Amino acid sequence: MNKFDEWISWFVPDSAYASPETLRLHRLFVNSCFLTAFFALGYCLMSIYMSGYYFAVAMVISIVVFLILPLLLKWGLGLVTLANVYTALIAVVYICLVYWDGGIRNANVAPWIIMLPAVAMMMQGIRASMAWLVISLIIVGGFAYFNFRGVRFAVRFDTSKDPLFNLLSLSGLVAIISLIIFISESGKRKAQKMLEEQNKALERLNIEKNNFLNIVAHDLKNPLASVRAFAEISGYEKTTPEKRTIYLQHIATSADRMFELIKNLLDVNMIESGKMGLKPVELCLNDLITNYLKQASVVALSKQINLVAQLPENRIYLQTDKARLEQILENFISNGMKYSPAGSNVKVQLSDAPAYVEICVIDAGPGISAADMEKLFKQYGVTSSVPREGENSMGLGLAIVKKIADAFGADVGCISEPGKGCNFYIRLPKQARETIS
Repeated sequence: MNKFDEWISWFVPDSAYASPETLRLHRLFVNSCFLTAFFALGYCLMSIYMSGYYFAVAMVISIVVFLILPLLLKWGLGLVTLANVYTALIAVVYICLVYWDGGIRNANVAPWIIMLPAVAMMMQGIRASMAWLVISLIIVGGFAYFNFRGVRFAVRFDTSKDPLFNLLSLSGLVAIISLIIFISESGKRKAQKMLEEQNKALERLNIEKNNFLNIVAHDLKNPLASVRAFAEISGYEKTTPEKRTIYLQHIATSADRMFELIKNLLDVNMIESGKMGLKPVELCLNDLITNYLKQASVVALSKQINLVAQLPENRIYLQTDKARLEQILENFISNGMKYSPAGSNVKVQLSDAPAYVEICVIDAGPGISAADMEKLFKQYGVTSSVPREGENSMGLGLAIVKKIADAFGADVGCISEPGKGCNFYIRLPKQARETIS
């Protein structure tokens, strides 16, 4: 958007952005007001040259009104009302022009009345155009009636300059209407393009919504079925206490899966609605990683995965949000355990650089192809890599990581080749304090 467009947009109220067509009409109105004021200034100078001082005064008044109308639009007055005022002002100017020209003395003045229905058509539609066409005919008919009855009005112009006046008058008419039509058509093309882009975006959202519903239905259906089945079996009289304990553990596991799914969905909704407020505190990243791995060790043990911390000897401090950084670790580590085979290691590395601190989570999974790499960190971007038996993925975890990293102002990414595992990293910019040894 150039400076002129920004200037025009300043007069457009926020409510006009509800649709591309509404925005187009508001911008057309503002453009037309300034364009007509510019031409009115030209007619004012021309009237002074032709000794038409009454008309010059009328043009000065009309210029002031044309310049005030965009401000009234900015201040909340309705577009329909202002468009009618704009068109009525043109009608008044036309009446003054004909009156002070001695009535309809020639055919060159009459075409100005075309302005009324033409402008109304572009700004308000067919109904307003028809209404102003009737008003135009009434004005023309009134002057024609006086002319038929032999009534003559006093001429307030230097008639010796009529040829010049007629030439400039008709040229101005053609120029104003042509420029307004050009602005209108240009706005229509922009509005149509904007509408097409919005439709494409809605189509993408609809596809994502359908994919989302399918994934949620699938991911909730399985654990719910497990909960119901194990609950029924646990209620059998023949079920031993030992088996009932095992079944209850399966129910708890299924509930955890559903809880994780819902938690991720709520996180996405909260982040996208702009309600993710960061609460930075000074943290020792060495301690944060060590403590988190202790918490995750129970899950890792059940999956026969070894969690390995590779931390520097010096302690690294950073001003950041503890809960959100742990959420990133959780997603990286759970993702690594989900794809790594039993007996393998998932490593967490912490390193220091002059401008940032880097945390890497390296797994021993199947790796990611170049084609799948583009799906990472996108919502519902499920890759072709197959998780461990019983694991599932709906493509939300890494999308959440990306949004949190963006809020941190951090870089996040993945280095991988098929068959060589993945290295997920986040590079956190240093803020309040440097590394403390």
